[in-house]
Amino acid sequence: MSATRVDFVVAQGKKELRRVAMQVEHDEIVPVAAGEQADITFTMTEQDAQALSSGDLDLSVGFMRGQIKMAGDFGRLLHFLPLTSGHPLKV
Repeated sequence: MSATRVDFVVAQGKKELRRVAMQVEHDEIVPVAAGEQADITFTMTEQDAQALSSGDLDLSVGFMRGQIKMAGDFGRLLHFLPLTSGHPLKV
């Protein structure tokens, strides 16, 4: 599988506050510059982004609860989520 591009969008209502881009290569998650088309996009509130960054919220749990919305390639999502388990993501 080629590199997977993942964007994290922090929004208030329909207004995007910020976007953080990451890429998965060889099962490692590295930050990248925003701008290219994402394979997966997660959208969340500021409160959920802070909880995700501090490690108080796991991405998989937030997604399953519906707190964090996802758009994009579901197959790549299933590969990406296990890589985030137990690791805070700086969003």
